[in-house]
Amino acid sequence: MMKKIIFALFACLLLTAGHFAKAQLTEEVKKKTPELPGQIMVDFGFNSSSNNPSSMPYHWWRSKSLGLYFVKSFEFSKKLELRPGIGVSLEKFGHAENMDVFSYGEDSNGADTLGFSTVLGGGLKKNQLAVNYIEMPIEVRFNLNGNEKKDGIFLAIGGSAAYRFESHTKIKYTDEFGNKMKDKQKNNFGLNNIRLGAYGRLGYRSFSVFYKTYFTNVFSSDGPIGSENMLYSTIGISLTGL
Repeated sequence: MMKKIIFALFACLLLTAGHFAKAQLTEEVKKKTPELPGQIMVDFGFNSSSNNPSSMPYHWWRSKSLGLYFVKSFEFSKKLELRPGIGVSLEKFGHAENMDVFSYGEDSNGADTLGFSTVLGGGLKKNQLAVNYIEMPIEVRFNLNGNEKKDGIFLAIGGSAAYRFESHTKIKYTDEFGNKMKDKQKNNFGLNNIRLGAYGRLGYRSFSVFYKTYFTNVFSSDGPIGSENMLYSTIGISLTGL
C-alpha cells in the first residue's frame, strides 16, 4: 500500500513539474517571438479587361490577380482607421486559344513596332501575359461595431500607386511537327511602368471582398497596335492575418 502511495505521489510530482516546465517554455517562446507591428494581407481575384484589341481576346480564368501586402493601422477612433501598406501585385492576363502572340517588327518607316504573330502549327493552348508591380495601397476603414477588437463588419475605400518591375509572356503550343512546346519571354511589351487605381472593400473580421479599378492604361503608346486604351479591373476576396 505504501509503495502505491509513494508511486502516486511521485507521478503527481512529475506531472506538476512537466506542466510547470511547459508553461515556462511557452512563456519564453512568447517573449522571444517578435510581434509584427502590422498585418499581412493577401488579395486574390480575377482581372477583367476592357478596350482590348480584337487580337487579344479575353479569357477570364487565366486572368488572375494576387496581391501580398504588409499593412499598418493608425486609429483615429474606435470606428475609423487609416491603413497604409506596401507589397507586390502579381497580375496575369490570359487570352483565348489560338490568338496571335506578341512580336516585334518594323513599320513602313523602318521603326520598331509591336504587333502580333501566329504560332506555326496553329496549336496554341495557352497564352498569358504576366505583369508584376511593387504597390503602395492606402485605405480608410470604417468599423461598424466600433469595439476594441474590431472583429465586426467593416467598409473601406482606398487608392493605390504601383511600379512595374517585371513582365513576361508564357505560351504553350504544338509546333508544325507536332511537338509540345513552352516559351517564356521577358520584355516590357510597351507596358506602362506606373499604375494608379482605387478600390473598395466590404468585410467581416479578417475576410473581405473587394473591387479594384485602375485609371492608367495597361499599355503606353509603344504597346501593341490597338491597345492604347486598354484598361482593367479586379474583383476578388481578401484575408488578413498575423
